[in-house]
Amino acid sequence: MHSLRYINFYFPPFSVGKYKKLHADQVGILYLPDELRFLHWEYYPFKYLSSSFNPKNLLVLKLSHGDIEQLWNEDNHQGLANLREIDLSHCKNLRKIPTLLGAIHLEILCCKGCENLVELPCLSHLSSLKRVEFQGCHKLKKFPEVPDHLSLHCLEETSIEEVPDSIEHLVRLRKLCLRNSSVKNVSKNILKLESLHCLDLSHCPITKFPEIPRSLKELYLSGTQIEQVSLSFHSLSILQYLDMRGSSIQKLQCNIDISGSNEISTIEVPSSILSLGYLKIDYCKSLELLSELPPYLRYLDAHGCTSLEKVSFTDQNQHLYEPFSFDVDDDFFMIFSNCLSLNQDSIDNIVANAALKIGSIAEKWVKKNVYGPRRLICCFPGNDISTSLFEYQSMNSSLILKIDPNRCSGGSRYLVFSICLVADLTHASKCCHFECKFKLTTSGGRCYCSSCGWFNELDFQKKRRYVGDHVLILFSGNMIKKDEGYEEASFEFYSDEEGYQVEKCGVHVSFVDAECVEEVYATMEKKRIEDLNWRRENTYEKYRPNG
Repeated sequence: MHSLRYINFYFPPFSVGKYKKLHADQVGILYLPDELRFLHWEYYPFKYLSSSFNPKNLLVLKLSHGDIEQLWNEDNHQGLANLREIDLSHCKNLRKIPTLLGAIHLEILCCKGCENLVELPCLSHLSSLKRVEFQGCHKLKKFPEVPDHLSLHCLEETSIEEVPDSIEHLVRLRKLCLRNSSVKNVSKNILKLESLHCLDLSHCPITKFPEIPRSLKELYLSGTQIEQVSLSFHSLSILQYLDMRGSSIQKLQCNIDISGSNEISTIEVPSSILSLGYLKIDYCKSLELLSELPPYLRYLDAHGCTSLEKVSFTDQNQHLYEPFSFDVDDDFFMIFSNCLSLNQDSIDNIVANAALKIGSIAEKWVKKNVYGPRRLICCFPGNDISTSLFEYQSMNSSLILKIDPNRCSGGSRYLVFSICLVADLTHASKCCHFECKFKLTTSGGRCYCSSCGWFNELDFQKKRRYVGDHVLILFSGNMIKKDEGYEEASFEFYSDEEGYQVEKCGVHVSFVDAECVEEVYATMEKKRIEDLNWRRENTYEKYRPNG
């Protein structure tokens, strides 16, 4: 069939293993016509392509899960100018990729799951290359030479031990993934990658926190051997997501205070540019210290950090933090469950920070058109409810309180209720889930009834188990109500889940003057605009550390 141009043997989606593959005959090699443009053969049963086959007209070559050992003799076949895509994923017998000097229009090279691939040609000359995939190439030890314009580089589950100095040439790289690889060292030249937004070194044997470019937004270091982390002001100015779950970390310090700093000694820097919002450090059993955390951290998960003793947050009064950067679906999570070594000062700091965040939510939700977090869930070991914050307390799961009358002359106000519960979670069967029914009553007997619930979504993902009594501080936008002359409030707390019940409860009542809201938000909006202008006017070069 000398004029054959199209061959496509494939398995329908989700059907692999249901059908028998096509088997090779005793010849062990397949004749292919030179006119072939498209060759897609999943589970290709031959070890080689025909030695007489000239791929000069080939556009697409896809042989995933095949028995191929060698594509072609690279010395004889350089007429690859038409080739656009090569997919050799999960070809377990493939050991090398031939020189692709002539494949000047190649856009996709996929070799993921090629377990015995040990050698790659230089690919830096392929100016049209858009995607390369080498994840799962367990024997690949050398960092590939790829074009400078590449934006995504995935090298997870390889034997690469070092990110080399040559990384500086990948000036457009946005994401570098080396998850589950053998990386121990990262070149300082990575600092030169001004477009890099995501770096994944999870489960690598790296022991030192890597130097990171100021453009980096996401950093994944879970399961690493890193013991100490000190995040500078410049790291925190862009970094939004830090994952160190299950690592060997002992101390994490956020060096936010720049007063007297050698780097910036006279510049007034708006602290709202501190972007760190997600910190995942659960199951870090060696972690002892979390110091100077940003006060408006949206997601902090430290579940199971059994050695954690000290937790502190930066003084929110020292820096005028801007809590306007939250998305409408960004709830506040502060999870310290099973952190059995927390000292009392740290617990006080956690409670104070929860109160700060509740105040921020309340201010946003009083003005309905200002988006912000909807809920707060804070959890830590203990059985004491703070008397300074929760002035109304009960030794069971229900509580009734009197509301101070509105003494503002002609002014209206909003009632804001925050909740604190104590429960033994040891025998919880499913997840940390609590409900609240509350009723507000006026002197004339008119009532307003509502309910709200909280559950920790992390329980569903990780099937967590808890040890002993835990304190939960809870808040929701549903707990904000315009005061219509209410004099009494009653609360009942319960859970539909088996294994635990509320042992104690506490409620705090605060008030927001509706007439002052417009003025407060006008001031905050003005500051937001000032900070935005600061970002635009100040460059990296201007504030770069000396030397």
